[in-house]
Amino acid sequence: MNKKWPIFFFVLFSLCVGIYFHTNTLSVTHHQVELGKGNNQIRVAHISDLHTSGLGTLEKQLIKILQDKKPDIIFITGDLATPSGSFDGFESVLKNIKAPRGVYFVKGNWEYWEPIQNQKKLLDENGIIDITNKTIQIDQSLWLIGFDDSEEGTPNINILETIPKTAKRIGLFHSPIFFEKIAGRIDLNFAGHSHGGQIRIPFLGVLWVPRGTGKYIQGWFEQDGSKLFVSRGIGTSILPIRFFCSPEVAIVDIVY
Repeated sequence: MNKKWPIFFFVLFSLCVGIYFHTNTLSVTHHQVELGKGNNQIRVAHISDLHTSGLGTLEKQLIKILQDKKPDIIFITGDLATPSGSFDGFESVLKNIKAPRGVYFVKGNWEYWEPIQNQKKLLDENGIIDITNKTIQIDQSLWLIGFDDSEEGTPNINILETIPKTAKRIGLFHSPIFFEKIAGRIDLNFAGHSHGGQIRIPFLGVLWVPRGTGKYIQGWFEQDGSKLFVSRGIGTSILPIRFFCSPEVAIVDIVY
């Protein structure tokens, strides 16, 4: 037997194990942000690109994390479901995503490419508030602004005019490149869409990111006094694998 074959099989086995681990192990990242010198604090769980079709391995991990971390409020920045899923499959997940101060959702590109049948009913019945192109006051000095997806939808920037200029602002949108349109006008923003690149090759980096990502692939960015956090997301798209880019739920403690 050629001596190279055992090495080949070892490399192949290691690659398969790595792909399985990175695809099916949900990471929790912790962050703290100050939006001023106030004495108020709110804990956010940021979920993006769930791409769920039902209660699977990642979804069960997510529910356990939310139960353990006890967020005050949950943000879902688009691409909620997988088109092949059923209403019952989506509901089995969403009914377990709860927070005392609400769960808020904005549309992503997949909500346009493959709309979920009865999506409004699905969200309403599970207490999830669609804040796409809407604003809501979540505290005396804190407002939440949701925008439509900039790549497939029509974000309405004019809704910012309805918010007091002295208020602290949190923005939700799906495609992170939209940050360039509202930087300087919203204090803290959350987005997804990129999946963190989904497949990262050591020493080479990301092979591909979807249109609408720009340079905002994952993690924190700042521009004109505004902050943006881009989630690696939870599910997968196009290829059902991740490599050196584990799925993520972010826990963000905001002081304001």
